[in-house]
Amino acid sequence: MDVLYGCIGCGNEGFSVMDLNFNDLIDILDGEEFDERPVDLRTFVTGQDYLALPPLSEHQYTLIEKSSQIYKESTLIKLFGEEEGRRRYKQTCNEVIAQLGKGSGKDYCSTISVSYIVYLLLCLKDPATYYGKPPGDSIDILNIAINAQQANNVFFKGFKTRIDRSPWFVGRYEPKASEIKFDKSITVHSGHSEREAWEGYNVIAVVLDEISGFATENTTGHDQAKTADAIYDMYRGSVVSRFPDYGKIILLSFPRFKNDPIQKFYDSVIAEKETVVRNKIMKMDNDLPDGTEGNEITVEWEEDHILSYLIPKVYALKRPTWEINPTKKIEDFKVEFYKNMPDALGRFACMPPEAVDAFFKSREKIEKAFNNMSLAVDQFGRLETWFIPDPDKEYFLHVT
Repeated sequence: MDVLYGCIGCGNEGFSVMDLNFNDLIDILDGEEFDERPVDLRTFVTGQDYLALPPLSEHQYTLIEKSSQIYKESTLIKLFGEEEGRRRYKQTCNEVIAQLGKGSGKDYCSTISVSYIVYLLLCLKDPATYYGKPPGDSIDILNIAINAQQANNVFFKGFKTRIDRSPWFVGRYEPKASEIKFDKSITVHSGHSEREAWEGYNVIAVVLDEISGFATENTTGHDQAKTADAIYDMYRGSVVSRFPDYGKIILLSFPRFKNDPIQKFYDSVIAEKETVVRNKIMKMDNDLPDGTEGNEITVEWEEDHILSYLIPKVYALKRPTWEINPTKKIEDFKVEFYKNMPDALGRFACMPPEAVDAFFKSREKIEKAFNNMSLAVDQFGRLETWFIPDPDKEYFLHVT
C-alpha cells in the first residue's frame, strides 16, 4: 500500500511516494534546494544588483535561455508555477547551434549565458548533490576558442568583465590566469582547440566559439586530430557522460564558406524549415535622388524559420547581424556590401561563397555567362557553331 503524505489545513490531498523519484523525495525531505532563490534571466541581465547591462534583443534572450536552463522540472515548477515550469522544462536543450553574422554579439551572449549558469548553480545549496553527485564535487564550464589569443582576449576578458562589475558575485570567486574559480567548486575555464583535451573534468557546459575557424581536415593521419568534427564529438561525449539531462554543448560562429562546420552542424539537426527571402535597397549617398545610377545597391538575404528538428532537445538559429544585435542596422554595413557583396553576405548575413578566397566571387555571374550548358562539340568532335570564338574578343581558359 502506498504511503500518503499530507499537511492538515494545507488544502492538499497528499501525494504518494510511488509518484516521486529519489531526487524529488530528497528535495521534499530537505524542504528547499536553494540557498537563494534565483531571479529570471531578464532581471539578471538588466538588474543593478546583477549584470546591469542594457536590454537584449528577443533573439539574444532566447539564445541565452536555451543555453542556460539547467534546472529540474520540479525546481522550475517551484519557481514559476505548474504550467510555466513545465513549459520551461520542455524547452530545455542539450545542444545550441547559433549561426549568426559577424558583430551580432555571439561572444557577448556567451559570456552572459555562462554567467547565468554559474549564478543558477551558486543559488543551489549544493550543486553537485543536486545533480546526484558526491557533495562538493566539482562542476566545470569550458569555453573553447580557435587559439590561445582568442581564448584570452575575447571570451575570458568579456566574461571576467561581467563578473567583476556585478555586485552579486562580489566575494564569490577567485580569478586565475585562464580560469575563474567560484564558490561551491564551480570553475569556468577558457581554453582553445590547439590544447590537449580536458580529461577528467565534470563538464556541464561547453561553448565551441567560432567553430568554423577550427580545422576542417585531418592532416596528421591519426584519429585524434583536432578538427571541428573531432572536437565536437569529444566535448559532446564529455558533457553527455557527466550531465546527460542538463549538460549543454553550444556552437557559435559565422560561416566562412558554404558547408563549413557551423553550416553542417546547423543543417544536420533540421527536419523542416521555411526560408523567407528579404531584401533592402540602400543608397551610398543619401543626398542623391532615388534611382541615381551607381548610387544604389540591393542586398538580398535568406531568413530561416525552423518548423521541426531531427534531434530532440536542440535549438538552432541562423540570422544576420542586424536582426540579432539591437545596436546594429543593415545600413551600418552598406560600404562592405558595396565593396565586396559576396564577402559581406557571408560575414554578416550567413550566406557565404562556395569557398574561402574563391577565384570567382559570384557563382550567379558565372552561370549567367553560359547561355548553353551542353557540350561544345558535336557527335563528330567538331566545335558547335555557338562556341566559335569572336575574333574581336580575348578569351581565357581555366582547367582544374
